[in-house]
Amino acid sequence: MNKRQIIPFVALLAAFVIWVYIIPKVQVPNFTEHHPTYIANEVLSNHYDASGFNDYQIFADKMISYPEDDITLFELPRVVVHTKDKETGNVTIWQLTSTKGTLENKNKLLLSEGVIIENLTKNEIVQEMKTDKAIVQLDKQEVTTELQVIWTGPQIRQEGVGMWVSLATKEMKLNSNIKAVYFNEPK
Repeated sequence: MNKRQIIPFVALLAAFVIWVYIIPKVQVPNFTEHHPTYIANEVLSNHYDASGFNDYQIFADKMISYPEDDITLFELPRVVVHTKDKETGNVTIWQLTSTKGTLENKNKLLLSEGVIIENLTKNEIVQEMKTDKAIVQLDKQEVTTELQVIWTGPQIRQEGVGMWVSLATKEMKLNSNIKAVYFNEPK
């Protein structure tokens, strides 16, 4: 090799050595906070019991899932709960809506901001319940809150603080500060 061939080779080798050893390596960022596994828009999720009965559906404008924490966040969730009377076989449909929702441990749904629970079959004395936050146990079909609640129906309007409702057995209880108005009008 002569000088003309060695000089470009040495210059190229020096550039490579400088690039490998002197220029800092790009580091992959280390995320210390949890990041979602997926984000979905316009979501529909169906849940079936062991017999194949569709016991609830969840609709949402947006869903963000964090499986390492077993948490799913919903924007504008709408939950439709189907309850079947074991004796008569009649199905009652309830719709639960709010601005935000958080699903924890696959069965505990926390609804917040403008929670409305509405009977879509229109065959109950209480047709609608309103509160600011509610906890829904999807596996038991129970709804609870410790906040102010307003129940309305064709012949009733009740207010109270705190409630427990079983959508499956149709049992409802206001905890305290209860005010009720009953109307004498036929259904």
